[in-house]
Amino acid sequence: MDQGLLNDTAVCIMAAWLIAVAAHLLRQPLIVAYLVAGMAVGPYLGIGLVSDQSSIRTISKFGLILLLFMIGLEIDLKKMLRAGRVITITALTQIVGGFLLALGFFWMFGFNEKLDALYLAVAATLSSTVIVVKMLYDKREIDTLPGRITVGVLVLQNLFAILFLSVQPNLATATLGMMLASLGKVAFLVAVAFAASRYALPRLFKAVARLPELVLVGALAWCFLITGLGSRLGLSWEIGALIAGVA
Repeated sequence: MDQGLLNDTAVCIMAAWLIAVAAHLLRQPLIVAYLVAGMAVGPYLGIGLVSDQSSIRTISKFGLILLLFMIGLEIDLKKMLRAGRVITITALTQIVGGFLLALGFFWMFGFNEKLDALYLAVAATLSSTVIVVKMLYDKREIDTLPGRITVGVLVLQNLFAILFLSVQPNLATATLGMMLASLGKVAFLVAVAFAASRYALPRLFKAVARLPELVLVGALAWCFLITGLGSRLGLSWEIGALIAGVA
C-alpha cells in the first residue's frame, strides 16, 4: 500500500475520532462530526492535511462501504416487511410527487434545455441514505416503526436511483429492457446474498465462533464479496455493502 495513503488514512481516522468525541460530549450527531472532520482535513474547505485525490477517493469509498455494512447489520428485514404496504405507498408517493414538483419547478425557472430539468428533478427527489440511516442508528430509532418505514423508503429510492443511472447515458433511447435488466441485477444480488446467508454463513460462523478474529475477518470477507459482486453487475459498491449487512 502506498505510504501516502497510509498517512492520509491515519490523519482521517484521528481527526474523525477527536471531533466525534467532542460532538459526543456536546450531544451532537456523530455523522455531523464525521462530515466536519472530513472537511477540516480536506483540501477545499480545510487545512489540506489530506490533499491527494486518489487517497480521498479510496478512503471515502472504504468508509461508505463499512458504514453501510454496519448499518445493514442493524436492520431487521422481517419487521420492515411487515410494514411493506405502508413503505411502498409512501415511497411511490414521495418519489413520484417529489419528482413532478421538482420537474415543474426547474422547468419554470428556465432549465428546459436538453434534459437539464430531468436530471435536477431526479437529484432533488432522492435523499442521502447514509446520513439519514446513520442518524436513525445513533438515536436508536432504526428499529422503530417510523425508522423501518424511513429505511424502506430509502431502499426504494436507491432502487429508483440505480434504474435511472443504468439508463441515463442513453435516455434518448431508453428501453423497458434496460430497466428490467437493472432490476434483474438487483434481484440476483439479493437472491445470492440471502441464499448464502441462509444456507452457508450460519455453519461457517458457527465453526469459528470461538475465534473472534476469524469472525471479524469472515464478516469483512462477506462484506467485500457482496460489494465486489455488485460492482461486477454494474451496481454501486454502497448498495452491495448494505445488502451484505442486511443479509
